[in-house]
Amino acid sequence: MMVTPRDRFSKARFGALLLCVGVALLSVNVLGLFLFNEIEEGEWFVLDYRQRTLSAREFWEGAERRPGESAEHYVRRLADLIGDRFLLADSKYAKPTFFENWLLWARARSRGSYEWTDTPRAVRLGGGYCSQHAIVLDNILADRGIESRILGLNGHVVNEVRIENEWRVCDPQHGIVFDHSLEELERSPDTVYRVYRAWGRNHEESEGWREIFATGDDNFSFESAAAYDIENADFERAALYLVWLVPISLLAVGGLLRRARS
Repeated sequence: MMVTPRDRFSKARFGALLLCVGVALLSVNVLGLFLFNEIEEGEWFVLDYRQRTLSAREFWEGAERRPGESAEHYVRRLADLIGDRFLLADSKYAKPTFFENWLLWARARSRGSYEWTDTPRAVRLGGGYCSQHAIVLDNILADRGIESRILGLNGHVVNEVRIENEWRVCDPQHGIVFDHSLEELERSPDTVYRVYRAWGRNHEESEGWREIFATGDDNFSFESAAAYDIENADFERAALYLVWLVPISLLAVGGLLRRARS
């Protein structure tokens, strides 16, 4: 079939359109290297009683396991680091910006909230609900060969970490590592009350934590941070690459169509 000049012109115009869209999306991605969401102290949706004391750089400097450091000491120190870096904040306001990742931005708008599975981006954000704290702890421990899992309680999310062949509950939101497993705390909820009181929580709040740990009826367990929200984790991994692959592909196809005109 013979290609007419009109057909070549139409392909060239479409190619030019693809080039423009590709350049625009790449520009958005480059701006996203600087225009990302970071939760700040003093914002009205921040619910934390603890002040942030660490920058993202300082967090990563401290998050490395020191030579000869025991697993127990490292887990306790890491839980405290997460509490010092992350602010407790409503996840509805922890969403990626359009520039940061326009695919995840669209997904977060449809879901109404967002939690990062990608640890560096979560640390850069520096806040979220208790589950974001638990996701970060689980990912970092997994990278360093320490077994952990995520536990969902009645309105709270924590970790359970295997230290010296024993499971220990860890609440990174508060920087607390218990000397007990979840099963043991369910049998002895008064221990939960005493620990939270020792960490400065008032009587009413500590009573609330005791009740949360006291029942196992609605608890759930996930073996990894990705398993905690596997659908979102898979989408996030793909989106981190697609935001670059899509515009590059548009530029390539657009360039070929423009060349076809000649």
